[in-house]
Amino acid sequence: MRPLDPRLLTYAKSARTYLALSVLNGTVTAGLVIGQASLLGGLLAGIFTGSRSTQDITTPLVWLTVIVVARAITSWFSDVAAARTSARAKHELRTAVLTHVRDLGPAWINAQRSSNLATSVMRGLDGLDPYFARYLPQLVLAAIVPLAVGAWILTNDMLSAIIVAVTVPLVPFFMVLIGRFTKTAQEKQWSTLQTLSGHFLDLISGLTTLKAFNRSKSQRAGLLRVGEEYRTTTMGVLRISFLSSLVLELISTLSIALVAVSIGLRLVTGDMHLEQGLVILILVPEVYLPLRALGAQFHAMAEGIEAAEHVFSILETPMSKTKYVTVQTPKPSGFNPPPAAIEPLRVSHIEFQDVSYRYPEMSTHAVSNFTAEFTAGQISVITGPSGVGKTTALNVLLRFITDFHGDVHFDGKSVREINPEVFRASIGYLPQKPWIGHSTIREALTVSRPALDTELNSVGNAVGLDFANRTDFPCGLDTVVTSSSGLSGGQRRRLALARILLRNSPIVILDEPTASLDGETEDIITHTLQTLAHNGALVIAVAHRPSLIAVADHVVVMGTHVRQDQS
Repeated sequence: MRPLDPRLLTYAKSARTYLALSVLNGTVTAGLVIGQASLLGGLLAGIFTGSRSTQDITTPLVWLTVIVVARAITSWFSDVAAARTSARAKHELRTAVLTHVRDLGPAWINAQRSSNLATSVMRGLDGLDPYFARYLPQLVLAAIVPLAVGAWILTNDMLSAIIVAVTVPLVPFFMVLIGRFTKTAQEKQWSTLQTLSGHFLDLISGLTTLKAFNRSKSQRAGLLRVGEEYRTTTMGVLRISFLSSLVLELISTLSIALVAVSIGLRLVTGDMHLEQGLVILILVPEVYLPLRALGAQFHAMAEGIEAAEHVFSILETPMSKTKYVTVQTPKPSGFNPPPAAIEPLRVSHIEFQDVSYRYPEMSTHAVSNFTAEFTAGQISVITGPSGVGKTTALNVLLRFITDFHGDVHFDGKSVREINPEVFRASIGYLPQKPWIGHSTIREALTVSRPALDTELNSVGNAVGLDFANRTDFPCGLDTVVTSSSGLSGGQRRRLALARILLRNSPIVILDEPTASLDGETEDIITHTLQTLAHNGALVIAVAHRPSLIAVADHVVVMGTHVRQDQS
């Protein structure tokens, strides 16, 4: 990320206004600095030479007080604006990246490490606070104040201006050199942080299994090792920060000393007036001060910049340029009633037409020229050897993958032409690893729609879950489950299927619905799927289990180009 990355202004629009205010604030600050130095230099010279009486210093003192108060106000205004802009910018960036991640779809999300995404969006973007609060305003000051003060010095003393012009470029030169070295250390620190967060997430997710096999304590050494590595890299970045500050301070001090020596010699010889010399001596440190402060603040916001780079890489991940047909709704006037539920599609026929897709990191197609037809009122099963593209075909059907070749038609209409909201309202999807968040059984089921307890118990029985069984569900429908505990893999899958039944979707897509189930429970699930199809739903399942294939009305065998109907 550059000192002022245009992408930041693109995705965080509030930063544009803040940048304009920072430029205005920097210009005012430069004028106040010159005014303060002129008043203070003239006042001190007059008092020292005795050319000013007590009455003569009253007015300059009043104006000097006004300028000091004005500088304090501009500094306060800058801090307040920075804090508010930082909060808004982080909110805008998080909203933009989460929206883009949603639009990229589950296929892209599943290829990422969730810990990396969480670290970048949460902890990483919080690191932008120093960027907005300290670095960005200091960057504007470093661009305006040295130029304005240098121009004033040039009009009053050519020799001092030459010394400043020669030495000032040394500060940004060394800042660039140190910045390149810092970038390497910062990248290592960020990589270590992501490793630590990923390791910790894996431990938390698998804590139940580790406890079951008495291996939880043995993970302490690995966690301590990664934590120690993060501590070491963080201290390395801080060490570089302190050393770089020392270098910048040394350059600035030597440069100011050169100007001071030249002024002192000329004052001794009488080639310069005392007031002129004092004003320049007061102003010269103001040339280097913003640059030194900028170098110090660079390290404070380095972590936020590194995280922003990751966020921008996500935002710049290309999406399919598919255009969807939108539903035109009239704008209400007066009282706005709650929005009506979206009417789902009632589809009787789905057809794949020569669908092909290759994942970006793969050299061969995951699905190649896949053609198949599926009809409502039937159980259709897609089967075949592992790796032939069954799940990829479902991802295409579900529009998790949009940049595929070929087409999928719903009653003759291309999937690319269907409104996304209507499409999502029409499909119930059971993945191989369904997500059940931290909630009660009741909350997990009623995500799809509100329902009475009797209805929840009914759909539970339909998938072989008895919520009244206090052994499996100690608190019944109020039993708390999490993303990694409270339910077995088979129970989690059946709970997700019960949620689909409660939603009553006309199109049901299932990926290995009977995996991890015993024979008796598998019979219950197959009977439920037969009932769904009998009631008119279009049921498509990916399956390897012979029992589910045996009850299917239509079987598509991928990898052999064989399609058959079951009587």
